[in-house]
Amino acid sequence: MGNLGWAEIAVIVVVALVVLGPEKLPGAARQIGNVLRQVRKISTGFQQELQNALDEPIEAEARQRGQLAVEQSRQGSSPGMAGHRDEAVAVEQSRQGSSPGNEESKTQTEQTSDPPPSSQ
Repeated sequence: MGNLGWAEIAVIVVVALVVLGPEKLPGAARQIGNVLRQVRKISTGFQQELQNALDEPIEAEARQRGQLAVEQSRQGSSPGMAGHRDEAVAVEQSRQGSSPGNEESKTQTEQTSDPPPSSQ
């Protein structure tokens, strides 16, 4: 019940008993319970609707990506991945300091470089 402890609840019940009297207190408690139940139901429904509204774009995008992947696997090719492979090759070659047709310069660079000094 939130941050209410047993002492606070007891004080509220005693005040309600004094104000409403013993005859009207059970009916008032039922009404308060019904109102709280309806508020919780509305709150839960609102939270579920909000969550569904937020999840729809994510689910739609995931479905599209899944359908695209299935179609590409059925065709036996993945045109989207070919571009990524080309980019990866270009990045790796730029790290090594060579271009695709420049294998000779790479081997010459490796041969002319001094070996690292050995610690003795």
